Amino acid sequence: MITGIASSIIALCALLFSFWQGHITRKHNRISVKPHLTTWEESNPQEGHYKVALHNNGIGPALIKNFTIKVDGEIIEGEKTEKIEKALEILFPNLGYTSNHSWFQEGYAMSANEGKTIVEISFQNPEKVNPSVVKSAIERADVIVEYESMYGEKFTFDSKKLKSNNMLHAGN
Repeated sequence: MITGIASSIIALCALLFSFWQGHITRKHNRISVKPHLTTWEESNPQEGHYKVALHNNGIGPALIKNFTIKVDGEIIEGEKTEKIEKALEILFPNLGYTSNHSWFQEGYAMSANEGKTIVEISFQNPEKVNPSVVKSAIERADVIVEYESMYGEKFTFDSKKLKSNNMLHAGN
């Protein structure tokens, strides 16, 4: 009888340990695929060239759910890259420039360590563009990306709340 009770206690302990170990494993698996979006800014004022990119510095893919651009707190509406084009027109109305831009469609899976240029702009007359004007314009803009991990955990990147890895400084 004592052997039976001892065996039952050992079996119960093994069962509880297995549940605990499964919980820890699931927690580890969630952490091991957690994405982390951030921006990276580059500038070359002498050449009138500025770039803002979105990077996934996490260790898992970021499943993009929504990509929003705001200027002065107002959401910029449009399809695909039209949002970025409209934002640039608001931010730099009287400056000649060329630009390249990307957009992120709902469902896009941004892999770990992947980076994509959001906007790259080159001013036609860089000597007439004060770098502090560009910096102020970029600070007026806000990029908001809603995304999920592979486990469905929801995250939001907001460039107003999370500063870039490399802020633009006049004279860089």
